[in-house]
Amino acid sequence: MFAHARRRLALVYAATFAAALVLLGPVLYLSFSHQLADASDAALRLAAQRQAVLALDTSGTTLGLSPRFRAPPALDQRDTFSFLVAPDGRLRANPTQVHHAGLPDLAAVRQAARQRVGLFSTVRTRDAGDIRLFTVPLLRGGRVIALLQAGRSLDALSAAQRSLLVFLLELGAAAVAAATVGGLVLSRLAMRPIHAAFAAQRAFVADASHELRTPLTLIRTNAEVLLDADAVHDPADRALVEDIIGLSERMGGLIGGLLLLARLDAGALPLARDAVDLAELVRTACRQMERLAERHGIQVVLDDLTPLAARGDRARLEQVVLILLDNAVKYSPAGGRVTVAVRRRGVQAVVEVSDTGCGLDPEEIGRLFARFHRGRWAGQSAEGSGLGLSIAQGIVRAHGGHIAIASGAGSGTCVTVTLPLAAREAAGRRGRD
Repeated sequence: MFAHARRRLALVYAATFAAALVLLGPVLYLSFSHQLADASDAALRLAAQRQAVLALDTSGTTLGLSPRFRAPPALDQRDTFSFLVAPDGRLRANPTQVHHAGLPDLAAVRQAARQRVGLFSTVRTRDAGDIRLFTVPLLRGGRVIALLQAGRSLDALSAAQRSLLVFLLELGAAAVAAATVGGLVLSRLAMRPIHAAFAAQRAFVADASHELRTPLTLIRTNAEVLLDADAVHDPADRALVEDIIGLSERMGGLIGGLLLLARLDAGALPLARDAVDLAELVRTACRQMERLAERHGIQVVLDDLTPLAARGDRARLEQVVLILLDNAVKYSPAGGRVTVAVRRRGVQAVVEVSDTGCGLDPEEIGRLFARFHRGRWAGQSAEGSGLGLSIAQGIVRAHGGHIAIASGAGSGTCVTVTLPLAAREAAGRRGRD
């Protein structure tokens, strides 16, 4: 129970952390990606301005071009190409010898010449990818004499953004894994006081149940001695003594159930691990329930008892079947039928106990294994403490099995107990498969 709770807490912690990363990750990616793009644009602008300074001729010639413009670019700008374009769009110089359709970007040239400010533009090409351009006008005497357009491929920026995305994904995955491990550690630490409290509660229930059994046994024994010795002559007093015996018996059963549950919770219930013939066990349990079934007018039918052996404690498994039969008989209307079957399902044995009662509502099924919970079937009331199904579930789980209930209003109830087959039975099944 506590291991399941720890896992759930760790998963909730990891899921919350992952959700936070999902919300924060795109923000981080977009922010860093925008910063990379801004840095790339800033480098392109700087390269364009540098080339623009080289392109201006201080001698005052008409064209205003400097011979230094054809000099090779600096080492940190070798990935940048440049064009010198006249205001009317004619290409005046191509020092980096870039020849590609769509370059230079004449629309950007005209807009920059008209606005007399530098501006960015992007040209999309099929073979070279996206090209980022910056166009800066060269002014002389208040008029635009030429425009310098510098550009660079966005492949490097795209590669950097992809690397950033991969890094964030890897970092996020590592963070979620670390959060999961940390959640397990923290949940274990958080569950320690709860586990200690439950252990103390189980110990108290076990000790109290054990201590109460002796005085209850003495009360019942003394009451039976009074009746057997004919020491009580008044009929009303004898009825009171008989009530004492009945209540003592019922209280003893309740205390025994609580003690058994405490041992199951603590994993301290001793269980044999023998090969148990389930078909023979079911027959024995049905014989023990015959008188109770007859008293309620219920027919118990044995159906498809496949000879199967499960490994476990025969007495405890028989107790499970008796609990299921007792519930089926007591909560079925007179004239009903209880059917018991033993079948094979792969490498597992299945014991089914079904009745023809009025069935259960879906919301009722989920509460049936709760301790002290007693369902209501068409207004019937039956004796019991509400611990039977909890005990049956605990015993089945201790054997590595599973118990399930299927029912519907007006369609009866079927309880299925699934148990691992004994090693020899399971090996034989795998061999036939």
